Amino acid sequence: MLRIFLAAIFMFIIGLTKAQDKIFWSENRKLVWEDFQSKNQPNTSKAAATTFCGISYLLNSPTKKFSSKEVKIESFFVPSKSWAHSDHKTDLVLMHEQSHFDIAELFARRFRKLISDKILDAKTLQKHYTNVYEAYKDFQQDYETVTNHGRIREKQLEYSEKINQEIEKLSDFKI
Repeated sequence: MLRIFLAAIFMFIIGLTKAQDKIFWSENRKLVWEDFQSKNQPNTSKAAATTFCGISYLLNSPTKKFSSKEVKIESFFVPSKSWAHSDHKTDLVLMHEQSHFDIAELFARRFRKLISDKILDAKTLQKHYTNVYEAYKDFQQDYETVTNHGRIREKQLEYSEKINQEIEKLSDFKI
């Protein structure tokens, strides 16, 4: 019995550790350089930093059909998979990386809007997620191209402002 209890405690702690390795997007919490904790920085990479972020959803429904209110959609940042080159920790680079995280939130809100007030099933929800995620990846790539990975200051400032405005337009879909 004690062995089962200890195993359960161990699994709980492991689960907690993994959950703590995510920072969920908040308008009151911006990234700081200390958040970039990965030690696995590629020697061949010419990037100043890498932000590992994304969009996830969690379905909490015991039925085949469910409403959008039973789906939790979040944007997240993973410190243990994000890194920064020590010689490039500037405000502009941090703004660029924050905007990657902000793009994740923008698409999380678009996903929430897309499924709002709908009755769904798991297959339809996954289809919507796949479509949103493909658009998210395309937007991230366009962002990198237009800003030249944050190296074109004017484009970086324009894009960051555009992303912030789009997030604000979807304020009805924040959590």
